[in-house]
Amino acid sequence: MKLFLRFFILSLIFMSQAVFAEDKQENTEGKSLKVAIVNFQKLVVESNLGKKYLKSQRSNIEKKQSILNNLEDQVRNMRDSFEEKRLVLDEKARDEMGEELAYKIKELQRKREDFEVEVKIADSRFEREIMRAVMKEVKTVSEQLGYDMVFSNQAPGLMYLNSRLDITDQVLEQLNN
Repeated sequence: MKLFLRFFILSLIFMSQAVFAEDKQENTEGKSLKVAIVNFQKLVVESNLGKKYLKSQRSNIEKKQSILNNLEDQVRNMRDSFEEKRLVLDEKARDEMGEELAYKIKELQRKREDFEVEVKIADSRFEREIMRAVMKEVKTVSEQLGYDMVFSNQAPGLMYLNSRLDITDQVLEQLNN
């Protein structure tokens, strides 16, 4: 995957240089193409927004894990008690105890699944929030520093592209002729 990403980035650079070369003939400034890389993972881990989220998520996970641990202890104790008493209980009491144990086991499974879903939803919200914030700041910094293209060294790939490199309108015009 890394090899593909490197190939993709190099291809984009070479293609944009070709486009830029044509544009350069019209451009009296004689600027060269400026490309930068951003470590997206570092931004997530070291930004105030990322630190805040990771801290709150860690706290949330610890609380939920404590609840799950208590429920697991209850289930384990019920199972042990059931195993000890199973042979001496009458059939009705054994069935009731077995049903109660089965209910607690299902409750534990549901709580685990709910917890996993909650974590995924929170992560998804955070990813959208931090992506919006990062993309906004990458655009601002890129424009301030004069970069034409900015890539992430991991996902999401291209993070900023100077609009003067976009030839969509010209291609669309040719397609429509």
